[in-house]
Amino acid sequence: MATSTLVQYLENTGTSASGATVFLGRLVSARGQEETFMCETAITAGSLVAVDASKMGTDPSGGSTALFVTTADFNAAGTVQKVVVGVAKASISGTVTSPKEIAVVIKGVAVLVPVIAATPIGSPLCLDILGAPGSAQIAIQALTEGHVFGYALTSTAAAGTVTAYLV
Repeated sequence: MATSTLVQYLENTGTSASGATVFLGRLVSARGQEETFMCETAITAGSLVAVDASKMGTDPSGGSTALFVTTADFNAAGTVQKVVVGVAKASISGTVTSPKEIAVVIKGVAVLVPVIAATPIGSPLCLDILGAPGSAQIAIQALTEGHVFGYALTSTAAAGTVTAYLV
């Protein structure tokens, strides 16, 4: 039988042993998931982030690759940064000598996701294959099949940002 470590609260406050009201965590049934990664570059809030595949050169086990993220870029020269893991929750600037922790939404609602063109509600989203690092575009079956990371929950009439549900 499958097990899960995801705890879902139907209430977000409780009572401590001393009778005080305590906050238990996220909003009621938020159904979102965030993970903490490390970054060695500047990442803007809302940007799509990808595993840092450049780490495979020095760590063939993949451990560092799974730990570090960078701004997702379909057309990155040299290393491939196409494997989108989520959306950055905040802007962070790390360096190679001083990596920083970054919170990444990997499932559920993510805000400020940059899109390169008009995006209606419900549009499937994928990493922009035209070259805007950290941005999304509407998935086009012939070009981007299999790369969908989420769906637009809000719309925009032109390039801008949307709120998305990550799957």
